[in-house]
Amino acid sequence: MNFRTKHWRHVYALALVTLTGFALFLSSWRRVVGPFFAVVQWTHIVGGILYGIAIIGWSRFFYPWLPKKSDQRSPAYTRWGYFILIMLVISGAGLLVGPSPTRAIATVLHGLAAAALVIWAVWHLLTRLPLWKKPTGEWHVSRRRALRWFIAAVVAVPVVGGMPTLLTMLSGRLDGRGRASGALPGFVPYTVVNGFPDISRQHWRLWVHGLAQPHTFTWDQYAALPRRAVRIDFHCVTGWVVPHVEFAGVDLLEFLTTLGWHPEKHPWVTFYSGDGVYTDTLNVEQIRQYRPLLADSIDYQPLPRAQGAPVRLLVPHMYGYKSVKWLVGMAVSDHVIPGFWEQRGYPQNAYLGSYGLDFGQQPFQVQTHKKRGHLK
Repeated sequence: MNFRTKHWRHVYALALVTLTGFALFLSSWRRVVGPFFAVVQWTHIVGGILYGIAIIGWSRFFYPWLPKKSDQRSPAYTRWGYFILIMLVISGAGLLVGPSPTRAIATVLHGLAAAALVIWAVWHLLTRLPLWKKPTGEWHVSRRRALRWFIAAVVAVPVVGGMPTLLTMLSGRLDGRGRASGALPGFVPYTVVNGFPDISRQHWRLWVHGLAQPHTFTWDQYAALPRRAVRIDFHCVTGWVVPHVEFAGVDLLEFLTTLGWHPEKHPWVTFYSGDGVYTDTLNVEQIRQYRPLLADSIDYQPLPRAQGAPVRLLVPHMYGYKSVKWLVGMAVSDHVIPGFWEQRGYPQNAYLGSYGLDFGQQPFQVQTHKKRGHLK
C-alpha cells in the first residue's frame, strides 16, 4: 500500500475520532448533535478503540510513515504526531475505566494530547500548502490536492474554535487558579448561552411555584435556612471527572417539604436557570434517592460565576447536566416537563452508568454532614 493511500485513510479515521470527541466536549456542538448524542458518543468510543488498535498493533500498515530511504528515520514531525496519538489512546482508555482519581488524571492527559494534536494538525496544514514550484520557476497548483487541503482546513476551523474552552479547563486543572473567573480546577465551564449570567446576591431571587402558596426568597432569607454539605466525585456525561469536591447548601427535599410540597399530587419538580434557557426536571423518587442540594459553595468557597453563582442545583449520583446552574426558580407539577438536554435526547434519569463512558465506574460514596446557622 503506497504512502498516499495510507495518509488519507489515516486522515479520515482521525477526523472522525477528533470531530466526535469535540462534539462530546463542547456544549455548542452538543446542542447541534441533539438526540444523536449517544450515537456520537459510541462512535467516538468504538472508533477510538479501533483506531488505537490500528496505530499500535498495525502501525506500519496503518500509520502513514514516510517510505524509508536507506536507513533514514522518519522525520521528527511524523514521530511527534505518532506520540501524540498514542497519548490520546492511552488517556482515552483511562477515561473508560478505573476510579475517579484515575479519570481525573486521564482527563488532563487527554485534553493536553487533544490540544497538541490540534496545534500539530494546523502546523501540518500550513506547511503542506497545495502548491509547489516547478523547475522552471512557475508555481503549480493541483486541483485535487487543493480541494483536499481546503476540506481539511474547513474541518480544522471549528476544532480550533473550541481550543479556548479546552485550554480553560486544562489551566484550571494544572495550576488550580481561576476562581475569580470561574475556571475552577478540573471543571469545564459549560453554558448554553453566550457567556455566564452575572447575578449578584443582592438582586438574586428564588421563586417556587405550584404550591398552595407561591414563595419567593431573597438571599438573606435563603442564607438563614439549615445547611448541609456533601462530598462527591463530580461526573460529566462526556467522561471527565473532578474527584472529592465538597458542595454546601440547602437540602432540596427538606426545603420543599417545609414549604408544604405534596409529592403525591405533584411528583415532578422543574428547575429554571437564570440564563433564561436552561431547565431540568426531577421526580420525587429521584429527589428522595439522590438528595439534591441547593448549593452555594464549593470547597469552602462561594460558587464562582461560571459554576452557577449565587446558587445552583447539585444532584449527587447523577451526571452534571442535571445540576442546573444560576438557579432562580422551581415549579412543582403533576407531569414531567422535559429539560433542556432531555428535549435533545438525553435521559431524564441520568444516574451514573447510564451512558457508555462508565464501564468501570463504581458507585461513589457521598459523605454528608449538617451545618446549621446563618451563611455569611
